[in-house]
Parts: sequence; structure tokens; C-alpha cells
Amino acid sequence: MKKSTIPYCSFAILGFALLALVLVGAYLDAMDSLSILSLLSPSKLGLWFVLGSIVSLTVGMVGIICHYFKNHRKLLSALAILLIPPLTFFASLFAYSIIISNALWFPMRSEITQVTVVDTDPLVLCLNVKAITSRDTRIESALILNNNEIIAQVPSEEEWEGVWGQFTLAELPGGSEILLTLDFNTTLPSGDYLVRLTCWHNNQGSSPFTIP
Repeated sequence: MKKSTIPYCSFAILGFALLALVLVGAYLDAMDSLSILSLLSPSKLGLWFVLGSIVSLTVGMVGIICHYFKNHRKLLSALAILLIPPLTFFASLFAYSIIISNALWFPMRSEITQVTVVDTDPLVLCLNVKAITSRDTRIESALILNNNEIIAQVPSEEEWEGVWGQFTLAELPGGSEILLTLDFNTTLPSGDYLVRLTCWHNNQGSSPFTIP
């Protein structure tokens, strides 16, 4: 590579890299990710960041054209200036729309990091629950499963039917961690089980535990 083309290639590569980071940030933002890259989403950085990426790409491409196509550089440079910005903008907009439309509308927002069996008669569990997204979570119910069959839950089926859509076990702010104590008001035999937290029937964290 000739030395005189290095700055232009750098501008072009920088433009491509920035646009790629914007799309990655858009996806992470759509998933409410706690990653710092989610801050690169156009919804947070604004349109100016995307436009700056396109300008960098255009400047780089025009410089490369002027260096390698000296006989037709005016025409090719004009075409690059006219075509690269709108084509890049609409391609990025199309990719952004695909990312948003395919992102999960109800991503899992929390996870259970530890389960402690406090009591077995009746069953009382203490759960360490950690938020894994930037959005707040409402935990509505907790289920005990054995071989994928629900054998106990909080609230009970009767309570859930009576307060459908209004019951809340805990509110979990984005990025936080809470200690959740649950009384299932039932006694289970010794064995291996799975506890699962839900919100509107969506899994908000599961963890195995054992009753001795």
C-alpha cells in the first residue's frame, strides 16, 4: 500500500467500523443489554453519529478513487459523493429495521444466582436474583417444577386467578440484585427440583435445587 493512501484507507475503515458498531449497539439496545456498546444505538447517540460515520466513509472512498483513478477522478469522485451517502444511509436504515423487528420483545431480564432452602415443612426458598438488562423487571410468580411439571407455585392457582395481572412478588430495577424469600406453603419429598421466576408467563430466571 502506498503511503499517500493510508489516511484515506483509514477514513474508509473507520466509517465501516463505526457503522458496524452502531448496528451492534442497536441490537444490544433492543435487547435492553447492560453492555456499554448499547449506548452506540442511534436512539441514544442520535443521527449525527451515523452521519459522521457516513462522512468518514465517503471521504475515505473519494480519496482512494482520486489516487487510483486519476484519469476519471472528477467523475468518479462526484459519483461517490452522490451515491455513497444515500446508499449507505438507507442500507444502514434497512439493517436497523431488521434488527429491531427481529429483536425479542420480551427478553429474559433476570437470573437466579443462588438458591437456599430455608425450610422444608413448609418449603421456603431464599433466592438471589440479579437483573441482567437495563430495564426494570416485575416478577409475578415463582414455580417449582419436577420433570417439567409444575408441582408448587407462588401465588397459588386460587390466588393467581383472583388477582390475575395484579400480583407482584418483587420489583427488580435494571442492573440491580435482590434477595427474594418465598413460602410455597407445601411440603415436597426429598429430590431434585427446579425453581423458575416468571413475568406474564415469561421465564425470568431458573435454577436447580435439592431438598435433602
